[in-house]
Amino acid sequence: MRLFVGNIGNAVKYALSDRKGIIIISALMAITSIATANQHLNAFWRMLAVTLLIVMGYGSYVSWYTLNGSDEHPKINNLKKLIWEGFKKSAITFIYSIPLTFFVHMAKVNMNSNIILSLIGIILFVLTYLCFIIGLLNRYLHKGKFIEAFSLPEIINLARLFDIKSFIRVISAVIISQVFAITVVVGFSNGFDLIELVKSISTFFLAPFFYIAAKRFVGLNVRELFNNTPI
Repeated sequence: MRLFVGNIGNAVKYALSDRKGIIIISALMAITSIATANQHLNAFWRMLAVTLLIVMGYGSYVSWYTLNGSDEHPKINNLKKLIWEGFKKSAITFIYSIPLTFFVHMAKVNMNSNIILSLIGIILFVLTYLCFIIGLLNRYLHKGKFIEAFSLPEIINLARLFDIKSFIRVISAVIISQVFAITVVVGFSNGFDLIELVKSISTFFLAPFFYIAAKRFVGLNVRELFNNTPI
């Protein structure tokens, strides 16, 4: 528990030490929000939604570097590298979302009529979600190779390293990270209400800070597991 709390402090310090990165990621989030939220904008502005790939790539590299024992911050000026990593992360997420969506639908449809099928759907959803999370970690251990996110034998071997305590710790870190990842797209108010303006500005700066810190938090907790259990 002490290490878990200590990792939170480490993650906060890490995020604060990259003020330039926070400001740039904030700006990219704002551009993404405007581009995706306003359907009436022309094609040029809509194309700016690609900035989300940069944000996703940046977050991936934060976890990747941390997992491999580095305190380095991703280089924000290497846009090609960040966009490519963001694209791969998006593709992996999309592929896994197909069976995840199916299993959720399966559970809902059979909730009242066939409880056994509903439970099977829930179990398959949980197992697929775990494969998704561990698959992402597995590719970080293999230099970010796309196919390693779907290597079931390696995913199973990696999952065997987790005891109950470390499993809860890492999954908690991942859930926290994904909750903040959802807030990546900043919502700006269309009005001029002072409260809404303060809220928008606060979100503009806080969302990227929590996003970066959460990605670091995941990497620290997984690295701690690997340090205690050699792969």
